[in-house]
Amino acid sequence: MNEHGGSARQNEYSKGKWLLYDDIFVGMEFPTVKFTITEELVKKYCKAMGDDNPLYYDSEYAKNLGFSRPIAPSTIVCIYAIPSALLSGYKPKIIPPPGNIHFRQEYEFFNAAQTGDIISIFSTVINKEILHMKRFVTIESLYFNQHEKKIACGKITPIWSK
Repeated sequence: MNEHGGSARQNEYSKGKWLLYDDIFVGMEFPTVKFTITEELVKKYCKAMGDDNPLYYDSEYAKNLGFSRPIAPSTIVCIYAIPSALLSGYKPKIIPPPGNIHFRQEYEFFNAAQTGDIISIFSTVINKEILHMKRFVTIESLYFNQHEKKIACGKITPIWSK
């Protein structure tokens, strides 16, 4: 058994200390996470989604629609909303325990992110409850670009396994 109550194999899988449900509290803030909207990221995302909208890669097309450069699909920020990404700023590494289940998510979008933007994610636990013997944690994340322009607000609710 290891410090998490699991086998050495589980600890090897985790590669970090698990953030357990009992250690989470409403108001808990996670370290800020930053990522850059690169052309490559947008291309990969669009390819995966089957979206070939020229607004995402054609500078002239984007300029004709009032943007200074191509924008990113609004939902691209969602790829950074999973608990493991939101916890990635912890040093030493803290991760969600294996077995968490994605239960719900919702987003509101305010401004377009553009290629070259550096997005900062500020995340806070806004609800924690046990329903039907399942542990729910709701995390709200605010997404801003490098000019402090709000890009999105998202809420995700996983069922916490441990």
